[in-house]
Amino acid sequence: MKFHDFLIPKQAFRRWLLFSLLAVTAAALQAPLPPPWPQLLAFLLVFVWPMWGWVGRLAGSIGERVVLSAALVMALDVILVLLLSYLPGPMIRPYQLIAHILLALLPLIGSPKIKLETAVKPAGAFVLFLLLLTIGLRISNLGYSEFQGDEGVIIARAAAIISGDETEIFLHQKGPAEILLPLTLWNTAGSINEFWARLPFAWAGILAVFAVALLARRWFDWRAGIWAGLFLAISGFAVAFSRIVQYQSLVMVWGTLAVLAAIRYTADRRRIDLWLTAVFLGTGLLAHYDAVLVLPAVGWTLIRPIWQSRRFDWRAWGSAFVWGVFILAIFYIPYANNPNIGRTGRYLIQGRLGAGNGHGLLSWSGPAVWQMITFYNSLYYAAGLILSLVPAGWFLWRRRTGLAAVLLFIVPLLFYLFIVADPRTHVYTIFPGAAILAAVGSVYLWPKVARGNGRYAFLIISAALLLVSTAYTYLLFVDNTPERQRNWAEARPTGYPTTWREPPLYGLFGFPHQAGWRAVKDILPVDAYPYAGNEEKEITNIYMEQSPRTHCANFATFILAENAQDEVPYDPAWLDDLFLQTRVLVNGRPSLQIYGRQSVQNVTTIEASDKTIWLTPPSIVPAKRTGAYPVNSVLGGGQVKLLGFDVDNLHQEPGGQIVVTLYWEALAPLPRNYQTFVHLYDGRLLAQHDGAPECNINPTTRWEPGQVIADPHILTIPLDSEVGTPSLLAGMYDLVTGDRLTVLNSPDNLIVLTEVEIITDRD
Repeated sequence: MKFHDFLIPKQAFRRWLLFSLLAVTAAALQAPLPPPWPQLLAFLLVFVWPMWGWVGRLAGSIGERVVLSAALVMALDVILVLLLSYLPGPMIRPYQLIAHILLALLPLIGSPKIKLETAVKPAGAFVLFLLLLTIGLRISNLGYSEFQGDEGVIIARAAAIISGDETEIFLHQKGPAEILLPLTLWNTAGSINEFWARLPFAWAGILAVFAVALLARRWFDWRAGIWAGLFLAISGFAVAFSRIVQYQSLVMVWGTLAVLAAIRYTADRRRIDLWLTAVFLGTGLLAHYDAVLVLPAVGWTLIRPIWQSRRFDWRAWGSAFVWGVFILAIFYIPYANNPNIGRTGRYLIQGRLGAGNGHGLLSWSGPAVWQMITFYNSLYYAAGLILSLVPAGWFLWRRRTGLAAVLLFIVPLLFYLFIVADPRTHVYTIFPGAAILAAVGSVYLWPKVARGNGRYAFLIISAALLLVSTAYTYLLFVDNTPERQRNWAEARPTGYPTTWREPPLYGLFGFPHQAGWRAVKDILPVDAYPYAGNEEKEITNIYMEQSPRTHCANFATFILAENAQDEVPYDPAWLDDLFLQTRVLVNGRPSLQIYGRQSVQNVTTIEASDKTIWLTPPSIVPAKRTGAYPVNSVLGGGQVKLLGFDVDNLHQEPGGQIVVTLYWEALAPLPRNYQTFVHLYDGRLLAQHDGAPECNINPTTRWEPGQVIADPHILTIPLDSEVGTPSLLAGMYDLVTGDRLTVLNSPDNLIVLTEVEIITDRD
């Protein structure tokens, strides 16, 4: 039996076998299996078995069928889970299993007669080598790193949606796909860890390599396909973004396949290929707005043949248009009615494009783009890519062909060079097109040098460039001994020159890092809270299971990360009165230091590198505390609400302290940074605490509608205070103008919380 006969058996047998696999897998998921078996079964049920069904439904070569089917399954899964997320209440696991089974059976409807197309195939050894290289760089040590900040946000949002928060998906400033893919695996399996949360993105990254290879083969030949796949397989961006819970690998695979499906449609006029183009474009835009950059290549591919032949299939185009609009509408229409869309618009226009921040329509980001490219990739890789692009441009110019391939490369390149003021790692969008054009240049050069000793020199130079470039990618993103990005001065790879002294400061993702947070929650006693630390809360909230945390001086425990991913400022003087209690090591190196208020005889040392934790949604979703004393006062004409407050002591002596925690809920995105305050007042101001929320760490412009903010304030009673019952007052004001946010039925725009009794020893 040939390989394609195994993948595409007869319709009746395929239908029976797929149904059996789905039934057995779903039944096994109901059994109390220990991890990672439920996660493996969930991955098969969601991503693998449905792919098999579509492989027998699509036309084309076996390679195109497999890659298109796998990517289509991921796209349909995003659409399905997005629709399920709109249902009221928590996402019920059995219902989701049934929905996935029905989705997997969808390609079995009807009896299509699809003939396998034959094509010039590369030697199997080349394909096998490319497959093993691609998988090795993306799967090895995939679960080593703890979730970094953006991953923590995604995981927390996924947990909230599973638990029934229907608005959480609209608070994300990117598309929802990066939330929905780990969500579906998580809810299907019941628990998840870093490896399984990232696996769908690694899967997308593997598919992206072969999507680029297949697109290059369609445009040129199989040799260009192999080279293009190889260039992308070892690209630092493609590897890094296959190893984190983020959208980039989804944009690469769906964007590339949108172009491939468009080519298939213009070649054979099969409507399903036009539908695939619409589906991949739509879900690409559900992943991130970066996907719009493939539209010129898709448009040229589709419109040019129509312009030349004057033939237009209105029914095919109409149905594809409906599909694309439907996919976008199911998310972006509800999103347009959400108040958070304005905040997202400001983030894109001001934060990325730079409009309104002193930048005009055009800006020059060449140095930033070059630095990012040559940090994620070796200088050898960048030089080899550029040297290959030059003959590719000459070849395509002479042949007057390949404009779509040029557009796939040049549009994102020009966009991030001249339009975006702060491109950061979004330059990854350049590399699918760059890999294809570099492959064309390499294939074009071969017959020019394949004479005499030139052949051997070309092979040696090419092999050396590929080897050192692959080694660099491995050292930065796969190897974790040491973690090079966070220890660049000491651990930068030897023999790799750079054109800059220091790596980029911001927007770095996919590099291995483990701080030891997996081990902390289990070793802290009950009285260790609230805790403080110098690691951002998007990370610690995941591993500390939303345990009480403060950024003020009223903490019981302080956790100091030696090499924080995104460091939160703190007062080093806080540590002067603390005692080191525990050291957390990762691979034998100090990583976390845990300080407490009480001294210990012996400092405990633990190793965290072999620690594994399985996250469940209830452990990640924060409890929406509203305080022991309800208030429910609306400020600013409907911008924010004070839900309630907690106070640790309503009876205090002069010189003592009172900790008041206000619980704010943002009702809409706040366009300005407001100060919050608590005053102790008895006709004169006795004590006060003013500042940005959470002790100056969480400005109100970062608040999301529906989010509850716990905002502590520490007030010290003056020593000369007399016995009495002054009032606790609270509110918000604009730091620039000093104007308070309005409070209904309060002329002074103050909220009276309660009274505090000042006592003395004689009392």
